[in-house]
Amino acid sequence: MKTLLLTFLALVLILSARGGQQEQAANVLLKNVRAELPKGWTASYDKEHSWLEISRSKTVLSSSALPNSPPFEKPEQRTFSFAFRIAAAISPSEFHRLSAENTKIRKEATALYDDLIKRHVSHKFDSFSPRTDLERADVARYEALKKSLHRLPDFYFGDISLRWQLGSPGAPEIIIADDKIRDECTRVQEKVVKLLSKYEDA
Repeated sequence: MKTLLLTFLALVLILSARGGQQEQAANVLLKNVRAELPKGWTASYDKEHSWLEISRSKTVLSSSALPNSPPFEKPEQRTFSFAFRIAAAISPSEFHRLSAENTKIRKEATALYDDLIKRHVSHKFDSFSPRTDLERADVARYEALKKSLHRLPDFYFGDISLRWQLGSPGAPEIIIADDKIRDECTRVQEKVVKLLSKYEDA
């Protein structure tokens, strides 16, 4: 009983130390980000939701970049911001191991998807409606493969890893109408990203 209690206490101490290191790294990063921001920009870190957000104080005239937005949408004033989800850092070697697993899983899922399509299993996008026991088993396998993919971070900084969560260059939320303001927003994003280490480059 005494051994179990000591083990539990040691685990609590280790986890709280890690939590403290992560918070410290996040606060250092926040300070560094703020030092890079031009006038009219803010950065905040929400510890409870592990959320680091950078935003432009003045709104920008823009249209939505989301896939189901109206085709002839009139530009309107919106806030430009981008954000990262923060978690405990994983090592670059662990990242590459998990990334290799994802490649293998995607390959198997794609082969199974193609097979289901060839067999004319009723579907909408990548969601299937099986009719027979064999189809149900294959669809269940396909869904399990999708769920088994590792959600990997994009960057690391000290004891934390970061994943693009909002407004990444590859998946923007809005399209800014003014070229100068768009360039300003791009430059700010680039400055922030330069403070981080990319897993892909490690």
